[in-house]
Amino acid sequence: MEYIIKDVNGEEHGPIDAETLAKWVDEDRVLAETQVRSSLMANWKNAEHVAFLAERFAEQELRRQKSATMAEKSGSILKKAKSRLSDKLTPKVQSTFEQKRPPQYAQMKIRFMAGLYDLVLIMLIGIFLYGIGISYAYFHTANTDSSKQEIAEKDNMMIPVLKAERDRRIEIEGRFEAVRKVQKGEELEASIKAFKAEFKAEKAKSKEIREELHENNMTADCPPYTLADKNAGYQASSIWLDTVTGEKYICLSGKAGAARWLANKDFTKIVTICLSAMVLIVLFLYAFWLAYYSQTFGMWFWGIFITKRKIGEVYFFRAFIFTLLYPCCFIFSPLFVYIFRRGLHEILSGTRFVRVFSNKNA
Repeated sequence: MEYIIKDVNGEEHGPIDAETLAKWVDEDRVLAETQVRSSLMANWKNAEHVAFLAERFAEQELRRQKSATMAEKSGSILKKAKSRLSDKLTPKVQSTFEQKRPPQYAQMKIRFMAGLYDLVLIMLIGIFLYGIGISYAYFHTANTDSSKQEIAEKDNMMIPVLKAERDRRIEIEGRFEAVRKVQKGEELEASIKAFKAEFKAEKAKSKEIREELHENNMTADCPPYTLADKNAGYQASSIWLDTVTGEKYICLSGKAGAARWLANKDFTKIVTICLSAMVLIVLFLYAFWLAYYSQTFGMWFWGIFITKRKIGEVYFFRAFIFTLLYPCCFIFSPLFVYIFRRGLHEILSGTRFVRVFSNKNA
């Protein structure tokens, strides 16, 4: 028997024999809903109702399901790949300020402690720079005259101290000699022990006087000299005034025979340079920290960071403005934080302090 088939466009194909029809089913050219009729009959019916094609249509259905599953999986994989590619190609703002919870603004106590820690760090930076400045002055600037031997001996404040020590020692030795002439045996031994204790106490007293001796010379008629040292009663921080020129000097070291004095104008210059360097370093350092890390040392320690007013990343210019305003406006912070939850420096620079861990119910 031969068959005629009708495609989706209504065109007829055939006649073909049963073997060819079965082959077309295997090739998926004929589907279950394809119209088929015998070449001897005029009525059309779906190919799935042809008895000898039932098994072949069952196999065709399995193939279709398998193909659909693979297509679905392929589409899903393709969709994921496109999504990932889109994520990579889509420009993103490099920011860490993705808020899944409402931000919890930093309270005054935490702000104060963070500022206190930052202040300690600034003081350490200042001490370090001051040490560098004083070291430079000691080795390169201080130029103490070493030619005034006679003036040094005349001005040596240790002379009366040494004379008083010598007089007390002579007086003790005189009493000891008088006792030794009249006493004997155990009485003499007891006196010897007593005088040894007195000599020891006198030695300790002299040592204490030498250590505590710290004088300023406000009536000198010349600059200080190397022998204006600890043996002359001077030590670090002693003041020397040259009444002829009106110049003041500060003692950097009272080392015996090698005292170092620095003119007050040079000392002022060094302090000014150190303070200026400290201000510049602190401004740049803190602006860099705020712009790059959004935190200073104290803020990191206490778990707060700086953002824009509407929770966004702070860049260098805004961070620099904030750093300039911070020391000027910090004193007003308690009032403004209490009213606006932001300090005056935050309002002026368009920033705010936020806790690192936000509150779910904030």
